[in-house]
Amino acid sequence: MEGDTLSIKGTPVRLMGIDAPDVGQKCRNRYGHELDCFRIATAVLASLIKDQEVTCTIAERDRNGQKLGECRVIGVDLGTAMVARGWAFAYRSLSPAYASSEAFAQSRRLGLWAGQVEKPWQWRSRQQREQAR
Repeated sequence: MEGDTLSIKGTPVRLMGIDAPDVGQKCRNRYGHELDCFRIATAVLASLIKDQEVTCTIAERDRNGQKLGECRVIGVDLGTAMVARGWAFAYRSLSPAYASSEAFAQSRRLGLWAGQVEKPWQWRSRQQREQAR
């Protein structure tokens, strides 16, 4: 499990339209202390699910063949919940669906918005550039 990916009967499903911090990605809280934002985002998603049944509607597959979909627990869209709590970003280039949830979290400085964090897609791009050197 990650902050934007869960396993349904052993099959990984990525929450479509959101992007959460990746393994190894750090962020800073409002006091400047470094946090493992990947671990925190993953724990937040796990707490939203607990031991409840998750239902997913698979919309498509990404370029790596991974299933992308909208997943819900007790009718709550997990993508909305993660973005509104500030532990994932709306991936606007893929979907505009979570922009208002992100504006909510940003305006209240929730989760990742409370401090400093690089957007996951920017972090991945920077990691690739640094490894290519």
